[in-house]
Amino acid sequence: MNPYDPHYNARPDRHVQNLSVTFARRVRQFCIKRQTSIAIDRSPLVQLYRAATSVAANIRESQFAESTKDFVHKLKIAEKELAEYHFWIGLLMDEPSIAKPCELEEIHSLSLQLQKLLRSIILAKRSNS
Repeated sequence: MNPYDPHYNARPDRHVQNLSVTFARRVRQFCIKRQTSIAIDRSPLVQLYRAATSVAANIRESQFAESTKDFVHKLKIAEKELAEYHFWIGLLMDEPSIAKPCELEEIHSLSLQLQKLLRSIILAKRSNS
């Protein structure tokens, strides 16, 4: 439990929210490690960090949606931010000195889980409305 964030309490009924926070934290750790240890252009790391944390922020915001349409819209934004994350990680991984593929296995797995969950939630909500 995070005492500074009353809405994040790792409840099992909030799987997509919990997963997105874990994803954002892992990407943050990845970026911090790269910023202090490698002499590279920092802007792709910043963009990667922003996109990954935006996924979690938009999923969180969807919990306070005013309607089903608003809920779906916020999740679509999260989905787009996840696509942007994939763009930046792909760009960064073109440079082998930045990270070994094994260092990204957990983050990659989390991103794919999030992608599947977001897609299924969006499709389910759209078909129910």
